[in-house]
Amino acid sequence: MEDTEIIELYVERSESAIRETDIKYNTFLNRLVYNILRDTLDTEEIIDDTYMGAWNAIPPTIPNSLKHFLSRIARNLSFDRLDYRLAGKRNALFVELDECIPDMRQNVERAWEAKEVGNLLNCYLGTLERKNCAVFLGRYYYSCSISELAEQYSLTQRQVKYMLSKARDGLRVYLEKEGVAV
Repeated sequence: MEDTEIIELYVERSESAIRETDIKYNTFLNRLVYNILRDTLDTEEIIDDTYMGAWNAIPPTIPNSLKHFLSRIARNLSFDRLDYRLAGKRNALFVELDECIPDMRQNVERAWEAKEVGNLLNCYLGTLERKNCAVFLGRYYYSCSISELAEQYSLTQRQVKYMLSKARDGLRVYLEKEGVAV
């Protein structure tokens, strides 16, 4: 079923919207959430909560891309769960980005700055070659492991690590040029 048809089911408040969403996106969401939480039970619960979040948001929101809409809900719920489990400790995966992006969660008043950094990050990603951008997003958006990325893009783990290192260095330089204190 096409995304527009699934979205129409949400708008009509048809319970089959959730069933069709699950058929089409369960595997994708399962991988995304599990990569963040590394726990099967939490993953199942977050996926259910993602479907409920979509149900509650559509309408009034009509997403352009259902896949990205669901991934945003799932990631937010996953990181909230991770924050709860770690009780304030930072996820080791994102420690890699500490050198180029400051921790924006420390101060609520910095929310605007965090949004601006997000916009700059998107601009920077647009300057990367397609494969480099895909590897960066795979690691830091979809939380894929180095080995998963190496297999997916027919690279060695060393090549993936090098690409990520170069991308982080480039991001740090880009943000500094844009006036963001790193």
